[in-house]
Amino acid sequence: MDDAQPIRLPVDPEHNALRFAILLCFIGVGVLAFMLSNALLASTDFGGILSVVIGVGAAILVTRVVEIRLRKLWPSGRSLELSSTRIRLMLREEAQRELDAAQHVNVLAWRFAISRRTRVPKGWYVVSLGLVQEDTTIAVYTFMSPDEYQALPNPDLFTVLVPTKKQDADVRLAGQQRRLREAEIWRWHEGAELTKEDFTVLLDYLKANFPAWMVQTA
Repeated sequence: MDDAQPIRLPVDPEHNALRFAILLCFIGVGVLAFMLSNALLASTDFGGILSVVIGVGAAILVTRVVEIRLRKLWPSGRSLELSSTRIRLMLREEAQRELDAAQHVNVLAWRFAISRRTRVPKGWYVVSLGLVQEDTTIAVYTFMSPDEYQALPNPDLFTVLVPTKKQDADVRLAGQQRRLREAEIWRWHEGAELTKEDFTVLLDYLKANFPAWMVQTA
């Protein structure tokens, strides 16, 4: 790939500002719909209950439409830039972190199941990739259902992150898990979220352009 035409993958599709705006939209629409319906149905027997149902329903429907549009119109400003000479985590046009692609990069790949429902269904996987070069780490991740994960071209690349209390006594495996836990801490604080589709693009790009990095993980 020509360095003059790098690939840029947008990251953080649900950034904090977007989530806050969606929350405000949900509350605002819900309250407004409740007040209007309550005024219209005040004389009916079940006006209060119906107003609550209408308020919640309107909030869900309107917020869903607004969320879809805002995701397209309001990106986080961060992106992952891939080229033949460097890999950079960008904030608009400024590099936050940069790896020299001409030198070896250590690849850490891990996954774990989500144990409780948040904005992602319980049982889905957090699938993560850490690119490490000396003191610089770029950690990216995505969320996938078990079926989507198995559809990846190389699902065996990702090591299951084992809770500390369940670790194997094997020294090599313990060392591998320690490195992955350290990378997971980095992902939690500094990680860049990709969509499932862009995460697959990243895997395909690394495999095609830097196959030596992908041979040995963790």
